[in-house]
Amino acid sequence: MSEIRVWAQARSMDRTLFAVVGVADLLLCCVLLLMSVGVVGPEPTTRAEETSAWHSAAGLYLGWLVIGAVLFLALRMTRSLLAHVAMMILSPVLAFLLILSLPALS
Repeated sequence: MSEIRVWAQARSMDRTLFAVVGVADLLLCCVLLLMSVGVVGPEPTTRAEETSAWHSAAGLYLGWLVIGAVLFLALRMTRSLLAHVAMMILSPVLAFLLILSLPALS
């Protein structure tokens, strides 16, 4: 009986949670991008440190993507799942496009 209550509670929270999930994923992707280029954390000075920063950011990104997708799928929170996957895929693309367009603006 308590398992049914958990599923019902998770489904009812899905309506309000998907916006929070989208904003949190957007912020996380921005921080990971800044971490991978050395703005957040120690600045990489060698090629090996740059590679290490990219690898650690990619590992955190993929872990967050997979764990979030599995969690929302297991809880049957479809809105949150779609918001999570969409923001995790679109926000790095938009951030890179923004970075590439900055030199053209000046």
